[in-house]
Amino acid sequence: MLKQVVGGGVRKIGSQPRLFPVLYRSLSAKANSGASSQEAVEPIVLKDKTKPLRIERELPDPTKDRVKNRVQLGLFAVAIGVSLACIFNYEKTQSPIVSNSLYHMRRSQAIRDLLGDSIDFDGLVPWVFGDLNQVAGKVNISFYIKGSKNVQGVVKLVADRENKHQEFLIHDWSVTVGEKKIDLLSEEGTRSL
Repeated sequence: MLKQVVGGGVRKIGSQPRLFPVLYRSLSAKANSGASSQEAVEPIVLKDKTKPLRIERELPDPTKDRVKNRVQLGLFAVAIGVSLACIFNYEKTQSPIVSNSLYHMRRSQAIRDLLGDSIDFDGLVPWVFGDLNQVAGKVNISFYIKGSKNVQGVVKLVADRENKHQEFLIHDWSVTVGEKKIDLLSEEGTRSL
């Protein structure tokens, strides 16, 4: 309860306000210290007297630069879309299925004869095209590779599985270099990943 010193006695003003605990503490401290009710309350002093307390100007018009705002929104949307595409592509390139496929191609003598050694993704930014959804069990991807002979090849991998407890069953796993197509299924002798 807030108390106020009146004459020689103390009068209860009310319960403690919940919104202004600092004000309550300062008033109750004054009441408890025995200050008289005749004493003036200290005035509020602003830290910076040059700044006004209210704005004395019109609010900006939001429809003033409508074309500029639309262009900025469009550029922002394009930047977000490109960023998301790069993030999803990075996840594809780091997938165990793609890494396993690259490993088998590096071991394949027929592919090394065409592309050379040091087989890896082609291009400055490696890009995996198609659908690579391991949770749903659907893989239909293609990507470009290049070896030490500076010849480009295209890898195609199509596989699926019925549930998460089974391995992926490969339907098409091949490398095309120019007009020549190498079937990795017949070479590796495996039909699962």
